[in-house]
Amino acid sequence: MKFFKSCLNLTLLSLLTCTGLAAPVLATTDFDNSVRDADDEGILNSPGVRTIKGDVTATDDLQDFRQVTLTGRANLRITGNSAGRTDLLLLRASGQVIAKSSGSFSHSFTRNNLEAGKYIVLVRSAQFNANSVNYQVNLNARQ
Repeated sequence: MKFFKSCLNLTLLSLLTCTGLAAPVLATTDFDNSVRDADDEGILNSPGVRTIKGDVTATDDLQDFRQVTLTGRANLRITGNSAGRTDLLLLRASGQVIAKSSGSFSHSFTRNNLEAGKYIVLVRSAQFNANSVNYQVNLNARQ
């Protein structure tokens, strides 16, 4: 009876994983999924441009945190290309949200008069299935 119950549990988990309703059991570890562990994208001078690329899914890699350091006061424009399949947010290094994309297809926003310092760009999957979403986010800093 224990063997049958174990097989049933494994089959159910496999079914949920394949349909995107549960995370894969052997999902790869992704280390950029928190403010503390954000990937460092380096310094962004003003004026300057930086491009961030990656992918997110609704199962094992829901969001990517990318840190950028502004060297001086700047107006920062953030533009994404994922056609409504991701949400974009700008956070202070503390994790406080200071700007975000609004609406399902608005993937650009500008935050004016930011002080020099570290900021986090958060790219989050807005899909409800297991498909991977490739993204490209452009950061444009101007004085």
